[in-house]
Amino acid sequence: MKLRIAPTKKLIGTVNAPPSKSYSHRALIASSLAKGVSIIKNPLISGDVEVTIDILKSLGHRISRVSDDTYMVKGNMKTIKTVKKLLDCRNSGTSIRIFTAIAMLIDGGLFFTGEFIKRKRPIIPLLKALESIGCNYRLTEKELKVKRKGKKCDILSIPGDISSQFVSALLMMCPLLDCKKRNSMIVKITSPITSYPYVKITLDVLRSFGIKIQENLNNEKVGSYLVPCKQNYRAQTYEVPGDFSSISVILAATILTPEESQVVIKNLNFEKPQGDQRIIEILQKMGANIRTLKENNCLIVNGNINQNPLTGIAIDIRDTPDLFPILSIIGAFAKGKTEIFNALNLRKKESDRISVIAKELSKMGVKVLEEKDKITIYHCKELRGASFNHENDHRIAMALTVASLFAQGPSQIENIEIVEDSYPNFVDHIKKLGANVDLVE
Repeated sequence: MKLRIAPTKKLIGTVNAPPSKSYSHRALIASSLAKGVSIIKNPLISGDVEVTIDILKSLGHRISRVSDDTYMVKGNMKTIKTVKKLLDCRNSGTSIRIFTAIAMLIDGGLFFTGEFIKRKRPIIPLLKALESIGCNYRLTEKELKVKRKGKKCDILSIPGDISSQFVSALLMMCPLLDCKKRNSMIVKITSPITSYPYVKITLDVLRSFGIKIQENLNNEKVGSYLVPCKQNYRAQTYEVPGDFSSISVILAATILTPEESQVVIKNLNFEKPQGDQRIIEILQKMGANIRTLKENNCLIVNGNINQNPLTGIAIDIRDTPDLFPILSIIGAFAKGKTEIFNALNLRKKESDRISVIAKELSKMGVKVLEEKDKITIYHCKELRGASFNHENDHRIAMALTVASLFAQGPSQIENIEIVEDSYPNFVDHIKKLGANVDLVE
């Protein structure tokens, strides 16, 4: 599908934040590791999370829809036998990394394929760490075979500065290890954890499912985790919170409108440790008019960039990489310049986000300075409409849609359905709020 976008003056209305992609992955996997039946309310079920669901079903776990937004998960870990099926992880980093660790718990291991492997996205550090508990692997340009040999249980050492998903994968797997000479496992973090809030999400989900883990990190997020062995995941009724990463595009679209606008965003849990809540603080610092109503689980966003002009600032993106695309777009509308730094890991996401954003913003007439781990975006008085290539990156597709709403002239984006990876109702929501967008075959 192609999305055609025309200039938009204002946005008015109310939307519910979509379910958190990160929480959905973890809650569904934790449910599968539990004995008994769990009820998962409000999970995301499309895109990368659909990959996780398909893999769980391939492993024999039962996942069934109970109502519009509620699913039942019955775990099958005790009876999983050798899995001969090739598991397609597509380009889902969370799926392949967590299931690579879980393969250590399954006789015969697991066999993966997918775009993630073909793109050579990072996974070798995780495989090397798993060698300390007997991991044997074979990685080619198209496939990955992982299995455990023996009952070796040494300290797991993992770098934190490549992907926080390595850490999350080990923390989800280790509680189920049976080690004869150890009552607990140590996960040693050898370099500062990037995107640390996502590890906090993992720990939050694990606590809800009855798993105990002791964290011992210094201010640089280097240190260790102590994980008691032979724990039991406890079946739960679990509600997935709304996603701050996804609603960042609604926030941006509203504050960039040239006429008076107001959008209310509901279904937000401000108590959960989602790092991307930081989008509110960043935008307020730039000059946006946003009110937080924690007691009502909502945000009230007031737009009109002429009345509430934005000013560029320097933004450390290390812990909130998913905000990079939309903050880059906002930077083009902010006075002065916006610097986004500590962004090196963004070159190994669903796309090379630094390069893609720089290229696509340049099409619109925006001056952009791209560096190895940093991007600088300069204020642009008038952005041009364009035809975009998001390189199959859902967050870039949504960010470019927002930029196009306030360009001088029409724009179009091919394969807009990629947004279903994290925000299935994105197009419906912005259209409902008043955006001039149309889907065409």
